[in-house]
Amino acid sequence: MKTNLAVLLSAPFLLAATGAAQAQDYPTKTIQIVVPYSAGGGGDTVARIVADRLSEELDQTINVVNREGAGGEIGIDEIARSDADGYTLGVFGYPDNFVLEHTRDTNFTFDDLDYLAAFDEMPMGVFASPNSSHSTLEEVVNYGQENPGEMIIGESGALGLLHALAFAERSEMQVTPVRYSGGGELMNALLGDHIDLASTSSMSHDPIVDSDGKPIGFAAEERMDMFPSVPTFKEQGLDLVMGVSRVLVAPAGLPDDIRETIVVALDEISTDEKMIANFKNAAIPYRYLDDSAVDEMLEASNSVLMPVIEKNLDQIKGN
Repeated sequence: MKTNLAVLLSAPFLLAATGAAQAQDYPTKTIQIVVPYSAGGGGDTVARIVADRLSEELDQTINVVNREGAGGEIGIDEIARSDADGYTLGVFGYPDNFVLEHTRDTNFTFDDLDYLAAFDEMPMGVFASPNSSHSTLEEVVNYGQENPGEMIIGESGALGLLHALAFAERSEMQVTPVRYSGGGELMNALLGDHIDLASTSSMSHDPIVDSDGKPIGFAAEERMDMFPSVPTFKEQGLDLVMGVSRVLVAPAGLPDDIRETIVVALDEISTDEKMIANFKNAAIPYRYLDDSAVDEMLEASNSVLMPVIEKNLDQIKGN
């Protein structure tokens, strides 16, 4: 009886020890990174670059899985609903989940995810068409204020519209936004002089400028190293910072030790020269934010986006 009692008494301690050992051994099986977009895009590219290096650091296979559809909603929902055990992570362009949550009836919220790091910074920008008589922000704003509603600005995607609306609001001018189904269609409309302006990612700079389009400015804190000749809106007196940053996330509720393992590994690979070179080769501006810094970035982004969403919700849903 003594032996049996001792075994029974020790069982909880053995179970606890086993659980601790399993956590310390993380990861013991393949990890998947869910990307809520199709293969080949910017978010997918970032996920694969990070997965290659993180796999080496954690000494475990990491597979990138594409779950595209509904503007990212399907894949983000899958990430949020997954077990918080460190074996399902996600990479997507922030603020996609925030915009979706506040403009659609989604099953996820901002707090359903744990934001572990960010890897790039792609500010939104405004570009003028090749034959436009406007080449500076001052010229655009002066015309827009003197001719309410005549300035046509094209956009694609939820963030493109939000940026266009915020740009007009903070410039105190009225513009007419026109929705396009994708970046390619938007670019063709701008370069064909069918619209006056385009609200699009900074990554559209080269193809637009190569076709004589004119960059008016970027919604960035500082000038981009990749495009040093393009001023920020802030430099030109317009307080607007808005863009896309690819974040690596996990379902909320990760055990502390597993979270720490992932965060430490991300910090370790953040200065890897080969990984940074892969970002450069993909024409993606590398900017690493750790788990603390990414929270600050998200808070700042949300504070800009929320008032624009609330003020223009009907128009956003209508688009």
